[in-house]
Amino acid sequence: MPILRVLSLICHEQEDNTGHDDAYIRINGSDFWGPKPIHEGQPRVINKDYLFNRRAKIGLYESDDWDPDDFLGEQMITKANVGQGEIELPFKEDDANYTIYVEVLADNKKSADAIIALNRK
Repeated sequence: MPILRVLSLICHEQEDNTGHDDAYIRINGSDFWGPKPIHEGQPRVINKDYLFNRRAKIGLYESDDWDPDDFLGEQMITKANVGQGEIELPFKEDDANYTIYVEVLADNKKSADAIIALNRK
């Protein structure tokens, strides 16, 4: 099984007009990272792995307290991306502009338990 390594997130343009965004990532419909505050121009190091079968659907959202969360975009990664090095994924919905940097690795015989433990950190 391939490993999706989510390296970092950078905010080029916030969705919210005031304060900061509260960005979070979902992979295949499950919460993966965040929400974490982020300002325009700010990078966030993530360095978190996700084990997947054939594909991983990555969604970026901005958490809101008083209305529904904002959908900032979605990208698909597949096992065909193994070994391509760092990949830039743009997210530009709802007047925001973010980039998530990922890498797709071969399993390297890591156990599923090790990946699950890493994701719980």
